[in-house]
Amino acid sequence: MAGCPGWGKMLEDESKDIERSRMRWNKCAKSYDEYYKDFKGAVEHYVEWEILRAHLPKRRNANILDAAGGTGRVTLPLAKMGYSVTLCDISPGMLEVARQKILKERVLDKVTISECDVCNLPFPDESFDFVLCWGGGIKAVKELVRVTKKKGGISMCVANRYGTAISKFRENPEHALALLTSKSDYDYYEDEKYRVVGEEEIEEIIEKEGIKIIEIYAYDIWESLSIPENVLESQKWDEKFFRQTAEMLLRLAKEPSIRGASRHFALYGEKI
Repeated sequence: MAGCPGWGKMLEDESKDIERSRMRWNKCAKSYDEYYKDFKGAVEHYVEWEILRAHLPKRRNANILDAAGGTGRVTLPLAKMGYSVTLCDISPGMLEVARQKILKERVLDKVTISECDVCNLPFPDESFDFVLCWGGGIKAVKELVRVTKKKGGISMCVANRYGTAISKFRENPEHALALLTSKSDYDYYEDEKYRVVGEEEIEEIIEKEGIKIIEIYAYDIWESLSIPENVLESQKWDEKFFRQTAEMLLRLAKEPSIRGASRHFALYGEKI
């Protein structure tokens, strides 16, 4: 590698990206969970959890990796269910918030906390019965598969090329069309760049890494429901409407015709 042109620059750029990501998540660590107190966040958490629950290992002594797990919003309920969970994230600030929540619920004996990059996990091959990563993107696939046991489960959330293009069109038509025509494979959130993929692309990438796809769900389809912003941001809501909204999103998440327009795919698979 020493003789590879531009290799040093690639490593330097990658290091800078990691540091920017760490700083950004550290900055919002203490306020991150506030989003899930709003109607929109609460519904999202409920829907994500309902889908995840159906794919969890049957054995409650299974080892689970919550990669890029942030403040532990998924780790905590998993630990309370009896699973042994390893929570890892690039942000020490997010992990400290998680640690305090875990201590408060008295389940620290069920959780291991590790500060690391999801693209460079410090765990041996085939360490976990189930691996989930809802924040690492497609770039983390190889590492996530590496640490998953044979016949183990994996869950990932990745950005959908077409849904992202639709959502970006109003503010940046040129960029939206570049995504749609595959002239660009990347979108940006603040200083972070992340790859977008179509459904066929993600299937090809995942299957190439030795994962049998069980299900792909549509995530982030709020624009289709046209719920007013003041309702989405409210911290007080009608419970009947909450249940109706959650049921709507759960049903749409499983509808193949909806997936193409969703902002994200939630993929569940098994390592062959």
